[in-house]
Amino acid sequence: MRLGSALRTDRTDGPLLVPYVLVDRRRRAHLRPLVAALRAGGANALELGFPFSDPIADGPVLEAASGRAIAAGTTWGDLLDAVRVSSRILPTAVMTYANPVWSHGLSRAAAELHDAGASGLIIPDLSLEESAPWRHATRAAGLDLVLLAAPGVELERVRRIARESRGFLYLVSRYGTTGAGRAQGSAELAPLVRAARAGNPTLPVLVGFGVRDRSTANAARATGADGVIVGTALEEKIATGTPHAQISRWVRTLSGRPALHGGFE
Repeated sequence: MRLGSALRTDRTDGPLLVPYVLVDRRRRAHLRPLVAALRAGGANALELGFPFSDPIADGPVLEAASGRAIAAGTTWGDLLDAVRVSSRILPTAVMTYANPVWSHGLSRAAAELHDAGASGLIIPDLSLEESAPWRHATRAAGLDLVLLAAPGVELERVRRIARESRGFLYLVSRYGTTGAGRAQGSAELAPLVRAARAGNPTLPVLVGFGVRDRSTANAARATGADGVIVGTALEEKIATGTPHAQISRWVRTLSGRPALHGGFE
């Protein structure tokens, strides 16, 4: 199922959860059981990250993981292989930066991602003003282009971003990078959620940056958002070899919804 339609359907059953997993060719054998564990814990979709040498939105944990993946020789082909695996288990959005996609060829990259099974694309360094060719290419390829909004942005701009975003709106909880500090409270983010709903009433709104446990996930959902994205805290567990069954149980504490049956009870 396509990213946006899957999330719109799932949110009727409870809060949404989208984990972030970085592609690293050394982990290819572990990807399928990991994504199955995430699904069993209640994840609704997957954000699959492609490593980049200058990940400006990533904190030290994900930046270091990206550097290790690049040093190991992770390529665009590894990303496509990972999408083929993950998209059979969860709707998959690829997160990368503008340069790798643009260098590969925007239309070509979008088509290859779609053909591999991806249904969404997230580009953190893409502004609304520069997004028109990206929106055209992704729609032509059948991908949802997810746009980002952050605190401090004028509410009218949030409404405009929401109108152009597909799949979901990625609401950055605070300025800074992933994994550093905590998310803003509901008083700061709730007006942005309301503005997004005014701009695009059917678009799911997910909060990312600073979500790492049940408390921060609940605080993010208290803004009125449909759910959360978790990345750094999950990468820490993956990097230290946390068993998949334990990751599944941890994800269940974040999801705020009943887990699916997947062999990790």
